[in-house]
Amino acid sequence: MSEQKLEVFNVLNFLDNGYEIDDILNEGKFGTFPSAQDCIKYMIDEGYLKGEFNAAIHNDGKSLTAEEVSKKYTVAELKDLLRENGLKVSGKKQELVERLLPALSGEITVEPDNGESVDLALTDKAQEFLNENDWMDLYMFALVAFRFEDYETYRKNSSEDNIQTALKFCDEIISRALIANQFLVFIDALSAKAHVYAYDKDYESFLDYDLQRFILGLNPIVMDSQTYANYDAINYANVINLKNVIEQLDLGSLKKRFDKIWDKSNIKSITVPKKTCYKILQKALAGSDVEELNFNVTQKYFVRKFGV
Repeated sequence: MSEQKLEVFNVLNFLDNGYEIDDILNEGKFGTFPSAQDCIKYMIDEGYLKGEFNAAIHNDGKSLTAEEVSKKYTVAELKDLLRENGLKVSGKKQELVERLLPALSGEITVEPDNGESVDLALTDKAQEFLNENDWMDLYMFALVAFRFEDYETYRKNSSEDNIQTALKFCDEIISRALIANQFLVFIDALSAKAHVYAYDKDYESFLDYDLQRFILGLNPIVMDSQTYANYDAINYANVINLKNVIEQLDLGSLKKRFDKIWDKSNIKSITVPKKTCYKILQKALAGSDVEELNFNVTQKYFVRKFGV
């Protein structure tokens, strides 16, 4: 029920931000409903939408096999696609593929029945629902790597505002992950915290935490065989985020900021030395192929230290 609530929020939020109903039907993913049509009908029945709805929905896309998806995408790319579709990003590559497969199996198209158009509008109840659950927008922007039910429960017990609640949620996950030596959970929480700051338009803090995510990505706190098998030291989305912020904002010397964050990270066991780490960052920001950089880093540093 919680996931369905989130899905309803997403559709209503898109509509409230100027998207047409056809855009939602054509592009949206409706994992908790049998189809996009069922999702819209549910919202009409519940009083969130009003108007006429007569549309036939078809899935004319070509289905992809798990093998094709696995060959086509790296682990980092799979995780990026999962995030875009509001899906969990943890697990082995095969698990990521199986989780993503339904979303890649063709695009939904909408055709009006009997020449009638889809003409719907948000009701007052929908606006109240959006206002009461505005925290879900932040969840989708920054925290989607974690279970919605967990964050919903955490938020109910918090007296802080949306931003502070999200930041403390990330801090608790980071602390638990460090204690349990769950490096991938730790790195996801670090990235999530950066995105909470971005949502709040605090781009200084966003850059600091995303830089820390880059540095610690190259210098894992712990790495077991299962983590190693599914790990890309350099995350493509992380590089793009850093590049966008650095290019668009005048935030001072990158080298000085990098040095500050390196010292703050308090790395106990260095895998990739500081000077090399910064050179790799420069190459990534300059447009070098991330997959090739990952391969070189793995062969030169990770195989020697973590190879199994």
